[in-house]
Amino acid sequence: MQFAELVRKTEFDFASLLDNQESWIVVLDAEQRVVDCNGGCRRILGLEPAELIGKRIAEEVRLGHLAGLLARGHCFRSQPLLIADRKLICQHVPRIENGRHCGGVLAVSLDFLPFDDISQVDLDDVVRSLSAVMDLAYEGTILVDPEGTIVLVNQAFADALGARAQDMVGKHILKAYPNSKLSRLPVVMQTGMAEIGWPHVLNGREVVVCRYPLVRNGVPIGALGKIIFQDVQEVIRMADKFQAMTRTIQQSTPQVTKLGDFSYDINSIVGHSKVMKSLRETILRVAERSSNILLMGESGTGKELFAHAIHAASKRRHGPFIKMNCAAIPEHLLESELFGYVDGAFTGAKRGGQIGKFELAHNGTIFLDEISDMTLQMQAKLLRILQEKELTPLGSNASKRVDVRIIAATNVKLEEQVSKGKFREDLYYRLNVMALFIPPLRERTEDIYFLVSHFVESYNTEFGLEIEGLEPEAWTILKGYEYPGNIRELRNVIESAFNVVVGPRIRREDLPPHLRQVGGSTAAAATSAGGDSFLDELGRRPLSEIMDSLERRLLERALQNVSGNKLQAASLLGISRPGFYKKLAKLRIS
Repeated sequence: MQFAELVRKTEFDFASLLDNQESWIVVLDAEQRVVDCNGGCRRILGLEPAELIGKRIAEEVRLGHLAGLLARGHCFRSQPLLIADRKLICQHVPRIENGRHCGGVLAVSLDFLPFDDISQVDLDDVVRSLSAVMDLAYEGTILVDPEGTIVLVNQAFADALGARAQDMVGKHILKAYPNSKLSRLPVVMQTGMAEIGWPHVLNGREVVVCRYPLVRNGVPIGALGKIIFQDVQEVIRMADKFQAMTRTIQQSTPQVTKLGDFSYDINSIVGHSKVMKSLRETILRVAERSSNILLMGESGTGKELFAHAIHAASKRRHGPFIKMNCAAIPEHLLESELFGYVDGAFTGAKRGGQIGKFELAHNGTIFLDEISDMTLQMQAKLLRILQEKELTPLGSNASKRVDVRIIAATNVKLEEQVSKGKFREDLYYRLNVMALFIPPLRERTEDIYFLVSHFVESYNTEFGLEIEGLEPEAWTILKGYEYPGNIRELRNVIESAFNVVVGPRIRREDLPPHLRQVGGSTAAAATSAGGDSFLDELGRRPLSEIMDSLERRLLERALQNVSGNKLQAASLLGISRPGFYKKLAKLRIS
């Protein structure tokens, strides 16, 4: 779907490029649904393109063994297919993004050779079969042997070169026309890859060139070249546009979250504190609407994760999710990144121009992080998109309509920026339709346990380890730290510990030095506050009673830290669940 979305964004009419081709060209998505196709389906299937769009190709065409190859994203060429007693040849080029199959292009052509299996014939059979029809053909045709010697050529081909067919036979192809791109026939033989529909100017005449390798039992036995004589100016123009579109896709693919493939959703937001439960409920409500959203919170609180979750829960979930850090792009480049530019817009511009982030986000969501760093001039241009829902690429006079939901994020108080004249008041109110505040980690310490457990599980998978959790002293340190870097810092702490841990649990010694120092002072304070009081009891009460009192306090404190969850309290203390329940029963703690 991503490939098709970008095709539509460049307003590329695939059918007009390929309708004059003999082959049926089909663009497929990851589910093998027909996203687009040319008019070749009329000649091969007797169907109109509109009858196939959106349907699974295997439900419309009996693909046989090819269905499995397409589903697995295999690249193949010269695969035979029989449809309504017509012998066809199929080729497939898959699209692979981030290691995943997400569609491809299938070409289905009429088999130009009357043989059931090309691997069972030799070149003489091919020559005899073609000789009977070559001079009746409107296209120019040439056949070469494995050494590149011309064994057959029709007069239509020779006329295009200003030569006589009989004079060309027996010559090596490179000597017959050394300056022609048709001399790529030896290359096609060597690679085994057909080259179909190449526009070319031959002696001032516009033609379309096709080159096919002939292979027998895995060994090249020759190559066939065809020249299609027609008015191909429109084909050449559209081919150039197709190449520009391909460049755009290559530029844009890393920036676009795969459609319907969510890196994060509402379940990715870890935490069971009251504030986090309330935020999840709010997200599910506001996601269904179309209003813009402002996310506020300190750095490292997970604002981008919240933006992903909102998009995944919204009606735009099948559209693109584009993210942009306004503080990471220099001011003079921000406009071209957001709104795009046309060919020749400025010195150093990429050939063919570039689609901007807003256009890529059409029918989806754009996440603008650190929006407070945007200049007043850029804020005015952003306001126009919000008000008029259109943009103008750099260097262009034409406006483009866009339908985009904006989720903005900031770690500063925008109302203060407005009062200081650093942020436009009208833009602030446009963005602040729905504001969500994400609290810092120090204000929801009860979530630390769940976050640490999540990170431990994640890094166990990444590092191939089986760390069970943390020692009690390490837990105490993590619970007492304030985390100026919030969740991002906590994640880094756990990752750092995973690089040095040697036992089944993370110890105090495995934590970063600055945390060990904080932990040391915390332990010392705890000792001075409560440890000495137990020592004072020695001689006054039996040791067993003193130990029970100390154990009771530890158990109650553990339960308090995890909101009464006994399983988590047991893990926090580093003891088994049965052992924890026995201690609760022994000390009569409910």
